[in-house]
Amino acid sequence: MPCPWYKGGVCTSPKLRRPSPAVTHPSRCLGSELEYKSCQFYVEEQNSGRTESKLVTSLKPAIAQQLRPYNPIHVIENKPSEKCPFIKVYSYSGGYLAECKVLSRLLTRSEVVLCSSNWSACPFYKIGSKRPKAYV
Repeated sequence: MPCPWYKGGVCTSPKLRRPSPAVTHPSRCLGSELEYKSCQFYVEEQNSGRTESKLVTSLKPAIAQQLRPYNPIHVIENKPSEKCPFIKVYSYSGGYLAECKVLSRLLTRSEVVLCSSNWSACPFYKIGSKRPKAYV
């Protein structure tokens, strides 16, 4: 069964500003439910039409396997600032995880402090700003 957001060769996920073929991959989009649910653009379909917020309330097991958090260095007690458009915050294990979309990985505690306080001077923010559609 294909991903419900894969239509006509493009991804129509509500996480995207507009439908895009750039983020599709046939083996994932047309693969098993476990495959497409591990995609960063996958959200559960809701009848209300609301999209998933920037703070994801819980990590699906497939996402936890994909991100591979190591609690001593990745779990943050206080919710980090989300001023940078390339950060995604997850509620996890009684704390929070922060993912940098430009780096495609979780940020460590010390990186989150820098990212929250000085994000506009971050070299990865500058890279992401040059190609914003690639990291949406």
